Amino acid sequence: MPLLATAVSAHSIILAGALIAAGLALGGGAIGAAIGDGLAGNATIQGTARQPEAQGRLTVIMFLIVGLVEA
Repeated sequence: MPLLATAVSAHSIILAGALIAAGLALGGGAIGAAIGDGLAGNATIQGTARQPEAQGRLTVIMFLIVGLVEA
């Protein structure tokens, strides 16, 4: 019996490892972006609570920051 017929091939092990690594990398990037979005939103809410008249300007800046974080 050939060895590859009874055991998992090296190619499939490498492919599985690459797919797991890609998933972890994408997950890490998504978590980082979510934390950045949360911090930007938190700063906007705190700034609006301190100076309600600056809400419009702070909201525009927050959306710019969120856009840069997501890019």
